[in-house]
Amino acid sequence: MARSRSVTKKEAKTADAPLTTKVANGTPYQLDPAQVERAAKALVSHMKKHVEEKDEQAAVKNLADDEDEAEDNDQPIFLSVSTKKHVSNTNRLKPTKIRLPHSIIPTDVRICIFTKDPQRAYKDLVASDAFPVTLREKVVRVLGVEKLKKRYKSFEQKRALLAEFDLFMVDDRVINIVAEFLGKTFYQSKAKRPIPIRLTAGAYIDKTAKKASKEPQNVVGTPQGVAKEIEAALTSTYLSMSASANTSIRIGTLSMTPQQLTENTSAVVTEVISKHIEQGWRNIRSLHLKGPATKALPIWLADELWTDEAQVLDQPYHGKSLGAGKSTERKRKWEDWEEEMLDDEEFAAKKAKRDAKKAQTSQKKSISKEKRKALKDAALSSVQTPLIAS
Repeated sequence: MARSRSVTKKEAKTADAPLTTKVANGTPYQLDPAQVERAAKALVSHMKKHVEEKDEQAAVKNLADDEDEAEDNDQPIFLSVSTKKHVSNTNRLKPTKIRLPHSIIPTDVRICIFTKDPQRAYKDLVASDAFPVTLREKVVRVLGVEKLKKRYKSFEQKRALLAEFDLFMVDDRVINIVAEFLGKTFYQSKAKRPIPIRLTAGAYIDKTAKKASKEPQNVVGTPQGVAKEIEAALTSTYLSMSASANTSIRIGTLSMTPQQLTENTSAVVTEVISKHIEQGWRNIRSLHLKGPATKALPIWLADELWTDEAQVLDQPYHGKSLGAGKSTERKRKWEDWEEEMLDDEEFAAKKAKRDAKKAQTSQKKSISKEKRKALKDAALSSVQTPLIAS
């Protein structure tokens, strides 16, 4: 039976309960909210203690350094998902929006939206009276693709744009164009990667005309529809799975309570496992909570390491030996090809060396047989009385 592992000795008492997949009733494939909350408490306690120690060490620094440290105080908390098999369905490897009970984005966030041209249509949409005032205060800038490419060509300009805003959103019709232009400046990390939203929300789209046209339609959504899209983006986290057996999803921040982290974790686990993991819970190996630079605390561990009972053998596997497969045949063909490339003298020298090695091996075997017979005869002659009475 595995047990929860705390970060420090002081917090060990909070994580003494057993961590197991077995439950009294129902399916064993479910989270234990109490275990998730214990792990969240231990992780938050450790991370806050670490922040306090950093603040004490930074007390002697100048004001600019202190401001930089303050920005990192509300650190993100991640859910780490490990699967038994690699995720191989490429249709599900695109970023996916997952709604959270508690938002992980601050209320005073400054937003920049990259839109399809012409940008004026979307500026007027945000400035309209029908657009919520609270959201209008957060959307500081609306930037079209054409103006983005003209004003932010250099690496330094892109870095300045990245530092100017807290959050970036992008029209899903031009996400590939924007990603290619901004490059690794924005997409090297997931911290400020632009969030895709539908700026056509609420508008009528002629599906027949859309299929006939290869270019995206110049459709502008309604203020209410676009506002709902932005609000959904502000209360969601995004899953970007790679073709591997491990992935991390941001589920909270250090300023949240353990109860809020527990509820967010449950919502993400339910969404990810049911819709984005092939074979669901059977393919989950472990679930952990962790900070950016902390150890991972387990909240769920699988009892078995296989996804199908047919993968478990009743008897030991008796397959071909390593030397009896295709590798031996490939090695022999390679040696034959090498000999064909040699000239007559080199081939004769190599053949003589190989024959001498075989003769030496054969001689060793024959000598060992002769020695064995001599030892046997010597042992028999040393016996003075006959072994069998006449």
